[in-house]
Amino acid sequence: MKRLLKKGKYALLLAGLWLSGSGHFCSVMAKAFTDTSSNNPVVTVLPDSKRQKIISIGGNYPQANYKGDAWDLVGEKTLEEFKPTHVRVAIPLQFKGVDYNIYKGKRILKQNAVITLVKAMRRMKERYGVVSFTLSVWRVPDELVENPEAYNKRRIKPEHYSEVIDMIEAFLVQMKKHGIDVDYFSFNESNGGYMTLFTPEETIEFIKMAGPRFKKAGLKTIFLWGDTSSTKPTVGFATAIAADPEIVEYLGPLSFHSWWSENLPDSEFERIAELAKKWNRPVWCTELGHDAVAHKTKDYNKNWDYAFRFAKISHRVFRYSKSEVSMFWTWQSNYEIMSADTQTKYPVYYITRHQTDFWNKVQVVDAQASDPDIMPLAGFNEEGKLVLQLVNLKNEPVVVRLQNLPDTVARMVTSTERKLWEDKKITLNDGGIELQAQSVNTLAF
Repeated sequence: MKRLLKKGKYALLLAGLWLSGSGHFCSVMAKAFTDTSSNNPVVTVLPDSKRQKIISIGGNYPQANYKGDAWDLVGEKTLEEFKPTHVRVAIPLQFKGVDYNIYKGKRILKQNAVITLVKAMRRMKERYGVVSFTLSVWRVPDELVENPEAYNKRRIKPEHYSEVIDMIEAFLVQMKKHGIDVDYFSFNESNGGYMTLFTPEETIEFIKMAGPRFKKAGLKTIFLWGDTSSTKPTVGFATAIAADPEIVEYLGPLSFHSWWSENLPDSEFERIAELAKKWNRPVWCTELGHDAVAHKTKDYNKNWDYAFRFAKISHRVFRYSKSEVSMFWTWQSNYEIMSADTQTKYPVYYITRHQTDFWNKVQVVDAQASDPDIMPLAGFNEEGKLVLQLVNLKNEPVVVRLQNLPDTVARMVTSTERKLWEDKKITLNDGGIELQAQSVNTLAF
C-alpha cells in the first residue's frame, strides 16, 4: 500500500475504498482538510454517510401508445446494450377510428397495438432479463370522458371508472397468464392532465375502486404514488393522495418526472426525498429528462448542450431526490438517443452510458465539493469498489483534488463536446486529476 499522507498534511484513511469484494468500509468518517498550497477544488467522499441504493437505471418503452407497435430497433438496441431490469411501458386505451364497442373491456386484448405490447413485454422478460414492469395510460376512449374534444386535461366521468378498470384489469390478467406480474400502474402525469386529468380526490376514488379489484383478481399491481409531470408539484399532489388511509396500501414508489426542473433549487428535489422517507417509500424518477418540449426543435438531441443539460438534471435527481430507479425518456425511437437505424449515436447516448455502465446497483454515499461548479456523486458497487462521477460546469479545465484517496490507478471515462467518449487509465498523484471544460467524468477504482 502506498503512503497516503504527504508532507505535513493530515487526514484519516478511508479504509476499504479501493479494496475489492467485501463492501466493508471504515467506520470512522474521513476528516476533511483544505489544501492551503493551492486553490484547487477539493472533493471529499464520506463513505459512512449512506444515501439510497440505485436499484436500476431503466427506461421508457412507450411506442405501443405512440406508434401502435410496441417494438422498434432502438428499443431492441437499448435492451441489448443497457440491460435494464426496470422498465415502464404504455398501453393505449383509445384507438382512433375504431368504435369503442369493438375494444371495450376484454376486447382490448384483440387490438394490434396491445397484441404487440404483450409480445414485447414477454420478450423483454424472457430474452433481456427485465424483472419489473410499470404500466401507464395516457388516453382513454372519448366516450368515457367529459371533454372528448380536448387533447390534454381529459377528465374521466366517475360513472365510467369501472369501464376503464375493466380494460386495465383485462390486460394485467393476460400478462399474469404469461408469467408477468406488472408491479405498478399509473395515469401519466395526471396532476397536469397530460393527457388524462385527475385531482387528488379523484385519484383516491379511482384507487379505491381499482386497488381491491386488482387484488381480488390475484394481481400484485399497485399504483405509482404520483407519477407527476415535474418535480415541483410532486409533494403537494402526493401528500393529498396519501391523506386517505384507506388507499395507502395501494401506493408504491413516490414517483415524479424531472421535466421543467432545471431552474429549481436543490431543496425541491430534497422535499421529495423527505416525503418518501416519511412514508417509507422509495423514490423513482419515472421520466428522466430535462426539456419536455425539446422535440419541437429540429435536431435537438444531436447537440452537446442537450446532453450536458441531461447530465446535470440526472445528477440532481440522484443526489437530491435520492431516486432508486430512473427511467430515461425514452429508450425507443421517441426522444431517441440514437438514429432510428441505431447506427448513429447522439451525444446524450454517451451521457446515458455513464449511468448504465457504472451506476446500477450502487450504494450511494455522500460526497462534497468545495466548489459549486464541481458536481460530485459517489457510491460503491456490488464489488465494494468506489465509483465517482464529477461534472465540471466550468468553461475551462480544472484540477480537482480527491480528498484522502490513495495514489492508485483508476479507470476514467470522460465525455465532452469535442470527444464524446474517452476511456483511459489514470494514476492519482496526491489525489489530483484534471477535468476538462464542461465535462462529465466517471471514475471507477
